[in-house]
Amino acid sequence: MTRDNAIPYLALLLLLAAAAYLWLISGQPRMADGGLSGDEMSLAEKAFCLAVPLSVFGAMAVAMRRAYLAGSWFWLLACFFAWPVTFVYALMVNRTNGR
Repeated sequence: MTRDNAIPYLALLLLLAAAAYLWLISGQPRMADGGLSGDEMSLAEKAFCLAVPLSVFGAMAVAMRRAYLAGSWFWLLACFFAWPVTFVYALMVNRTNGR
């Protein structure tokens, strides 16, 4: 992993960890309604729920900056409007920082 891709990799890892965590706790009584409210979550779970979207926004910023520096308005707008495209662009199409 290069330093240029640390944020997109971290965001992808956090997304996968969140899905795995929800699957692991799906049998608990507090998940009977299919979701967790603020009263049902511990402080660590609240912090984790905040870290996931913030890391995705960080990955989006990295991908959009790379697209802007490369002069690709298509990828910039695609990363802005469809967040999963961020990972395709940052980890497969433009893997460098653009410097």
